[in-house]
Amino acid sequence: MLAYLAFVAAAATADLAGALLVTTVHQKGLAPLRYFVAGGAGFMLAAAFVRMLPESAQVEHAFLFVLIGYFGVHLFEHTVAPHFHFGEEIHPEALLRPSAGYLALLGLGVHTLFDGVAIAAGFMIGPALGALLSLAVLLHKVPEGFTIASIMLAGGQSRAAAVGAGALLGGLTIGGAAATSLLAGDYVGYALALSAGVTIYVAASDLIPEVNREGGPALGWTVFAGLVLFVIADRLVSPLGGH
Repeated sequence: MLAYLAFVAAAATADLAGALLVTTVHQKGLAPLRYFVAGGAGFMLAAAFVRMLPESAQVEHAFLFVLIGYFGVHLFEHTVAPHFHFGEEIHPEALLRPSAGYLALLGLGVHTLFDGVAIAAGFMIGPALGALLSLAVLLHKVPEGFTIASIMLAGGQSRAAAVGAGALLGGLTIGGAAATSLLAGDYVGYALALSAGVTIYVAASDLIPEVNREGGPALGWTVFAGLVLFVIADRLVSPLGGH
């Protein structure tokens, strides 16, 4: 039990570490925020198409729920969320709508919840499998942390809010592990499908357009680097059964 709790805590801490990394680098002016946003867009799209969509496809009408998630966010942004026009930001470094960070937190939050589920399920089968799945999840955690922190900062949120978002993702990992025994398998796929729709919308409709607006080969390669980062991590965990 102690080993199980240690692995879950390590995975959760990695989310916070990723957020702290981005906020520290940004605060010191070592790298423009737009590059973190570009890399985060590539990582989020890869996570949605490589992992979230295939895992949710096992339930009936999964892709309908993906579209509900996608268009639901679109409707929310155009009816409830404050309108945001680039060039009129209150925060001088804001690149995105303030709502983008919270929407990204919603999408990645559900995804990271199931990271905790994967760890707990592995330990329910055996300590060895649980440890391996914990390491697999850990590989995704730091990129998740810097992805959410980057988007929060780019939406004009404070450094504390960006770090808090990373901490929340870590907390959801712990929550997913703790609640695994209470989750009904029939509903997990639907929640993941909705989450995939949200994640795709934020990455493709909020982040990528900003990358395109900024332009330049460096940002294009940075988006691609986000994809490569996810693929490398995914290849490393595939022999272990993934999640």
